[in-house]
Amino acid sequence: MRWAGLVAATPLVLSLEEQTAKAASTRVAPVNLELVTLTETSAVVTWFTGDPTKAPDSFGRLTPAPADTEVWLGTSPAKLRLVHHDASPTPYHYAEITGLEPGQTYFSLAKSNGVPAVPAASWTGSPLGSSTLRLGATSPLSFTTPQPPRGKFLFSMALCNDLHLGETVAGLATTVPGVGGVPPGISQVDGKAPYAEIMARALSQETRERGASLLVAAGDISSEAGRMDVNDAKSYLDKFGKYRRDYFVTRGNHDRPHNTAASSGCSAVPGASGYHDCFVDAFFPSGPTWFATNFKGLRIIGLDTYDKPPPSNGGDNGMMSAAQFAWLTQQLAKDPDTPTLVAGHHPVTAEADLTTVGKPTMFDLDPQQALQLEALYARAPGVFLHHSGHTHRNKRTISPTASGVVFQEVAAVKEYPGGFHLLRVFTGGYAVNFYKFRDPDAQAWSERSRPEYLGLAPFYTFGNASDRNAVFARDLSGLHR
Repeated sequence: MRWAGLVAATPLVLSLEEQTAKAASTRVAPVNLELVTLTETSAVVTWFTGDPTKAPDSFGRLTPAPADTEVWLGTSPAKLRLVHHDASPTPYHYAEITGLEPGQTYFSLAKSNGVPAVPAASWTGSPLGSSTLRLGATSPLSFTTPQPPRGKFLFSMALCNDLHLGETVAGLATTVPGVGGVPPGISQVDGKAPYAEIMARALSQETRERGASLLVAAGDISSEAGRMDVNDAKSYLDKFGKYRRDYFVTRGNHDRPHNTAASSGCSAVPGASGYHDCFVDAFFPSGPTWFATNFKGLRIIGLDTYDKPPPSNGGDNGMMSAAQFAWLTQQLAKDPDTPTLVAGHHPVTAEADLTTVGKPTMFDLDPQQALQLEALYARAPGVFLHHSGHTHRNKRTISPTASGVVFQEVAAVKEYPGGFHLLRVFTGGYAVNFYKFRDPDAQAWSERSRPEYLGLAPFYTFGNASDRNAVFARDLSGLHR
């Protein structure tokens, strides 16, 4: 590795008292340190610096305090070297370390103004998890880079969902109506651009910068499918490339037909008086709301998992129509061995359903259809990845029936942790890695929205390290660049 800014070793451990005193003396408390991305040759860490001399706000957030960004790294906790230093002061720290060796264990320490950053905690106590603000003793974190997938690299594509264009208050999914908005939602800072637009803008730019040549957005493209919001969402996605060539979308429950003034200018839904479908007008004006396409030999199937007639409130489980299910059955039966990625908004597996915050069996895909879908996958060995959203979390689950399929839920674009998964495809396997947005405004909103659901959202949405970063062996030699 080429070490940047070679300097002498630093003291590795600060006691709680020493760390707290140093934070107060520099008016900087570096907290919420997270190892976000870990590939075979790189790592991304993020953290926040707040002013410990000022009282936190009602959500427990410290006042942002700009500071510098340092990362120390080494293969021994006793010999760390400075590998990243950005003197530009910011409260939102994003450091990407490259040039790492596959299969190597590293120890790292992040600092701002000379104060080590405190890891975000999880329910298991892992420094790779996430939590709300807390101060504590600090020491080097360790991580081991994975081995790359076997074979030759072919291409990368981005998987994302839950843009919610048009939304203005985040974190309302568990708010209790009539009880003073408990837990309360979180709004954007006055004078700042709407957060959904900030995050959508970062998505279209940063997925390209990460090398994605295709983007799949699995539902909840809009907040409530108003004409302006759906069209705005499409305009941001169009910045990535051409629709149905460079990117594809599927419908989520928020994109369903609505009976509102905002949707009244869109196509009427036959047999549902007053309901209009702006999502169809923008993305599927001449055909069904599901599709199959081919990208470099990879079959991509997009499902509409809220394929039900209005009226519906969007809060019930996902469902596919009989016509769509028959179409999917035929698609998989005629080419069962073709390497296939499926995208649909609602998660599928029983494990996903049992670990989802919400009503059991009433939030994800209809349980009976989920079983039927898994059985279809079991008879089509080419299906290797099912991408879903809806839960706003990074979570990977398994199906005993379709054991050869990875069921990957991807965290929301529109709020903490705010990002996408990059799927890197090789002839002998593939890797999935979650990336937070590094755009400064996106980082600011991600940190601002962290305390959703009384501070519990990060425990649920960030995911374990393996939910965000994983490598899988698979024969994909039939694909091409």
